[in-house]
Amino acid sequence: MELQTFYKDWKLLFYSVDRSCVKLYIQSQQKSNLCPSCNMPSSRVHSRYWRVIQDITILSLQVFLHVRARKFFCDHSACSQRIFTERPSDWWPPYARRTNRLTTFLKHLAFSLSAETASKVSKQYGIPTSADSFLYLIRKEEIPPITQPIIIGIDDWAMKKGQRYGSIVCDLQTQKPIALLENRTVQEVSNWLRKYPSIQVVTRDGSTEYAKGIREGCPHAVQITDRWHLFHNLTQKVEQFLKKSFPRHISIGVAELDGHRPSRQKYHPLTASEKRKWELIQQVQLRYKEGQRKADIIREFCIDRKTLDKYLQLKKPPKHTRRGRHSADPCRSEILELLQAKATVQHIFSVIQKQGYDKSFSTLKDYIARLRKREMNEKNTNKIRISRYKLQAYLWSQFLPTQEEQIVFDKLFEQHEALHRLKSVIQAFQKLMNEQKNEQALQEWLLQAEDSKIHEIQQFTHTYDPI
Repeated sequence: MELQTFYKDWKLLFYSVDRSCVKLYIQSQQKSNLCPSCNMPSSRVHSRYWRVIQDITILSLQVFLHVRARKFFCDHSACSQRIFTERPSDWWPPYARRTNRLTTFLKHLAFSLSAETASKVSKQYGIPTSADSFLYLIRKEEIPPITQPIIIGIDDWAMKKGQRYGSIVCDLQTQKPIALLENRTVQEVSNWLRKYPSIQVVTRDGSTEYAKGIREGCPHAVQITDRWHLFHNLTQKVEQFLKKSFPRHISIGVAELDGHRPSRQKYHPLTASEKRKWELIQQVQLRYKEGQRKADIIREFCIDRKTLDKYLQLKKPPKHTRRGRHSADPCRSEILELLQAKATVQHIFSVIQKQGYDKSFSTLKDYIARLRKREMNEKNTNKIRISRYKLQAYLWSQFLPTQEEQIVFDKLFEQHEALHRLKSVIQAFQKLMNEQKNEQALQEWLLQAEDSKIHEIQQFTHTYDPI
């Protein structure tokens, strides 16, 4: 394929290629050109000159068009302009240094990425462009005029998170932003809405400022709260209620479960030495199953006859639990009594020193820490702990509980009647959002939520009471 095919309106005079760029020397094939002032054609050439235009890359090499441009005489007697240059508007605008297609590509980068990131990416495409040039392209772009919108959405956006917030307005039919407001006050919102009386529907979050601004600026518009904010704000109210009513980790005693707690088998992974021993035992059992005599097995593995008999009876890996003797073990009973009396470690140390304990304070401190940890573990074995976040997820039916978790949830619902009302309200809300979607169902749900006698849910209904 020849280069001429990419430049059909031009005559390729010659070209040169080096390691960094491709230079194409071209001139127009048109014999006449239109005067930009009177729009009359002219074919009388005044002079010629060279200009350089950058084009899109070829094989990641920069392409520069060295154009042999012409100047023409305007022979129209009524025209004030006597000389003009040819202007191929399909290829580049007047005074430009880039072709239209290259500018379009750079604009795509400018509006898709930040200026600094676009500058880095452009180098990878073989079109090194500064961040300031990308900002210039953005500022130069003409903003299309706002047509009379009918359905809009308004929400806040952060100019500086936690400090400065403005408002963004989107046309929900074109799905494009149409305005950025400096703040989210009632006056700012109402002033903007008065300019567009065509607006019939406005979606918003639960902000009372937006609600008041819409009532003042566009009183005939129907206000709609979007689903995401409804779910988000109700979730926050449910979380507030659970935080007020339950600790972060909810503990249920085993005795309270009336013997319904399922047995839990703890799995302890084998250590490296235990794995080697279990492999040896399996080899011994395999030899015996193959019919070898016990005497031959004893000689092969160098084990005692009693050990062989023990190995042949094992059906699972043996687990050895050996606890070394500590220097404070002789005083263990007295230490436990002092701990129950809430004595300090320093006091315990001074007491057992008089009884002959000759080790350091730090050794005793570590020993007491292990005793307390063991006591805590024994207490926890008599309780089942469940996270408050799991309870919240269960209320929203977002996960399937295990058998033990289901027993705990049933016990919590039995002890706290408000949880029944809360779950009923949440289920009705989910059905309202996903299935019913009508005003009568909304009114019924608002009454149900008000009758729940849960303060946080009542606050939510007051915020979203129909306007």
